[in-house]
Amino acid sequence: MDGDSLHIVTGAPGTGKTTVLECLGGEIQRFPEPAREILAQQRAVGGAGTPDRDRSVFVELLLRRSIENHQEATRRGGNTLFDRGVPDCVAYAVVLGVDPSPSLLAVERYRYARDVLVFEPWPAIYTTDDERTMAFDDVVRFHQEIVSVFERTGYALVSVPRGSIEDRAAFVRGFILDAAPDA
Repeated sequence: MDGDSLHIVTGAPGTGKTTVLECLGGEIQRFPEPAREILAQQRAVGGAGTPDRDRSVFVELLLRRSIENHQEATRRGGNTLFDRGVPDCVAYAVVLGVDPSPSLLAVERYRYARDVLVFEPWPAIYTTDDERTMAFDDVVRFHQEIVSVFERTGYALVSVPRGSIEDRAAFVRGFILDAAPDA
């Protein structure tokens, strides 16, 4: 499988990705954002794999989960939507000051559809919570790194327009379904 049916939605934290994907319900097979899962799990067990405790462990766990998700989607087959993918691990590594080499190697091996949907930072909807603690200026810098990583690794970014959750979900739905390989 060359990754043409594996689609990434990316962008900085708090840009509406997860909310929009939840609006799609079960229409398109999808994987949730690995960072939020890792953070919640590590905090629940008092683990070291959080950016404030051990950035290297966090990035390693994030990469491992992203690869597992890619492998599972490949086994399942069909159109799949990822709330972040392996290339996002490179951006996390760079922003957190961790060696990005393992993530860069994984980017070459675990490919997705060339066109990637990106949600731009939007101050009107940005909020913080237990897992999302970045100041908005840091969100913008992280977003710039994400864009840079995806472009350097051969992906084309397609901006999801701002609007209502329903309108954004309709855009994502149409993009993914229009990009679906012929059966």
